[in-house]
Amino acid sequence: MQKEVISQKQAILLITTFIMGIGVTAGIGGVSKQDVWLAMLISMAASTIIIAVFCRIIKLFPQTDLFNLLDMLFGKIVGRIIALIFTWYAFHVGMVLISTISEFIRIVSLDSTPQCVITLVTGIVIAYAVRCGIEAVGRWVTIFFPVIIVISLSLTLLAINMYDYDRLKPFLYDGFKPVLQDAFTLISRPFAETVIFLGIAGCFQKSSNPYKIFYYSMLIGGFYLLQVSVRTIILIGTGNTSIQMFPPYVTVRLIKLGDFIQRIELIGAVSIVTSVFTKATAYLFFVSKGVSHLLNMDSYHVISTPVVLLTAAYSLFLFDNAVYVTEWAEKIFPLYALPYQILLPIIIWIAAEIKARKGKSNSGQNLSTANNNAGA
Repeated sequence: MQKEVISQKQAILLITTFIMGIGVTAGIGGVSKQDVWLAMLISMAASTIIIAVFCRIIKLFPQTDLFNLLDMLFGKIVGRIIALIFTWYAFHVGMVLISTISEFIRIVSLDSTPQCVITLVTGIVIAYAVRCGIEAVGRWVTIFFPVIIVISLSLTLLAINMYDYDRLKPFLYDGFKPVLQDAFTLISRPFAETVIFLGIAGCFQKSSNPYKIFYYSMLIGGFYLLQVSVRTIILIGTGNTSIQMFPPYVTVRLIKLGDFIQRIELIGAVSIVTSVFTKATAYLFFVSKGVSHLLNMDSYHVISTPVVLLTAAYSLFLFDNAVYVTEWAEKIFPLYALPYQILLPIIIWIAAEIKARKGKSNSGQNLSTANNNAGA
């Protein structure tokens, strides 16, 4: 099977859109309220350390995806166990994302449509994207990313006369602890979630720089979320954001352009769904590759459709409604994801460093032996 390859630009836009996929609930502010912008900046700064670990792993073993790397570092048995753990994590989060997309679509436009129908259609669309491959997704993101940015910036500018900047005050009214709590949450969701791309790194173009890919993505995606969060707060305030299910969508509904342009919120909804859809596709691409690796299959394309549809089916039983999704994402997910996003990557990084140094040492010894034989 021909290897799939995405360019550095496509990788940056893909990871950026993946990070932006949290935008459906961004702006809630959690416990930091009007200081969420500070929590966002702190989380971005702290995430640089975690992302450095991901980049170093890719740099040590370029064009090698996570699953093959685990076999190389830990052997077939232990490597497969760790691969299974990562695959479960991606499968679980994939269920959450499909549930989020389906619930959002139902609430904003198809409230009389059964949830199972929306979920099934969502699953079919994602399954098609995963089956088409990462190259197709990379091209798709290259087209739609500018559209998402233009929509977001346009909405921000159109609402400029409605902003109340006093809603960003008082600064640190509840102290620094709530800011740190939200910063921890934002590290795990969305920045450390990019651990998923260790499973896609084997598709990066050979000349790609993983540090540029991840750090550019973090900066662009982070500042996008920052402006969405600030826009939400200065439009509707922290009191309203805390009781709304989808704050960014609510803020878009407030924007008016007289009587000649209406239903602007539909444009915002398309932008939100597109980013979350991209995120779900990346997770389920990872799951498909993980399952195919565990089953010793040559291609993930064959298994991708049943994997995605199974994920969609299970998502129907995961949460009762969007309230539970939000609570799980904010209160449980940061601790739940800690082993997958930080602990296991650090272990893999250490093992990769040892493996790489042993490889260099063996190469040096072989070269020395060859030189001695030639001299003799």
